[in-house]
Amino acid sequence: MKNRLTLIFAGSFVLLLLALLIVFNHQKPRLLILHSFAEDGTWETAVDSGIRRELARNRQPISTRWHYMSFSSQMGPRQWTAASHNSRNVIDAYRPDVLVAIGEEAQDYVGRYYVNRPDLRVVYAMGEEPLSFGYPPAHNVTGVREMLPLAQVVEVLGHLQRPGLRIRVLGMDDATGQAERQQVQDFAWAPHQLVAVQLVPDYGAWQEAVRAAAADADVLLILSFNGLPRSADDPNPVDNRVLPDWTERNSTPLAIGVRESFVAGGGALAVVPSPQGIGEQVTRKALATLAEARRGGPLPPPEDSADFQIALRPTRLAARGLTLPTIYTQAARASQTLYLQPQRTARGN
Repeated sequence: MKNRLTLIFAGSFVLLLLALLIVFNHQKPRLLILHSFAEDGTWETAVDSGIRRELARNRQPISTRWHYMSFSSQMGPRQWTAASHNSRNVIDAYRPDVLVAIGEEAQDYVGRYYVNRPDLRVVYAMGEEPLSFGYPPAHNVTGVREMLPLAQVVEVLGHLQRPGLRIRVLGMDDATGQAERQQVQDFAWAPHQLVAVQLVPDYGAWQEAVRAAAADADVLLILSFNGLPRSADDPNPVDNRVLPDWTERNSTPLAIGVRESFVAGGGALAVVPSPQGIGEQVTRKALATLAEARRGGPLPPPEDSADFQIALRPTRLAARGLTLPTIYTQAARASQTLYLQPQRTARGN
């Protein structure tokens, strides 16, 4: 009889613990992190690294879930719409306190549907103007806007010891390119001169622009190019290992990228927003938003991204007769964006 009562009390105690655990988990603040693209993307992996690093510093109980929309340039409107509906179903079922939406597509296809929702706060991380998605003056939206490190580009140019450089800018004509163009045009480039910003629809137009830059530019700043169609007749994207290599070999002006993929594909130099830094920064913003939501306080204000990193391929820079101070090499090595092996010439026109 005694053993039976002991088993009953033990079983009741276990059930009580499970019930308390369920209640505890249910009451924990919920954070949902939404990415526009796939989990294995280079940018997404780096951003997630920053997010996890910042979450590891957090000491408050929190429940976190990730969801990836897995967009690609090969998807048609019907697939994009399906991904949008699926993501919103996940959000509505999970019922997060804060939605962290990363990337322009995540804002366009998901985030904007939750503007002014009383039960959900949205924290964005993107490069476009938040007004494009109806965020200001929404009472439940804040975030981090990814800014190109243009001041750091000017700092790098200072090491060339040539004042008054003429700068041309080349990018892809899409939403990201248009947002980057606006940042470039709004930036004060003195003592250098911004000659023009050109966005092109395909790789053929890109090649023409690179060749033409020799006429009036000393520097060719390369904006985002991921997904650039091969031609007007071929919507398939040009290989990211082909475009940077071809650009580096055929650009008379010094080509400087704003994405690591430019150097990974064969370019000499890039000054890029730090994806790890953006991950950490947007997570701090999300945790602050959660804290204020529990207190019933106001949203923390939006801010611009703060961190940058250097991507460097010294052999390609040396081929132009250029070197940078050692600190740039060490910075690239620290962020694992130092490419020491000579780039093999990629196949492509």
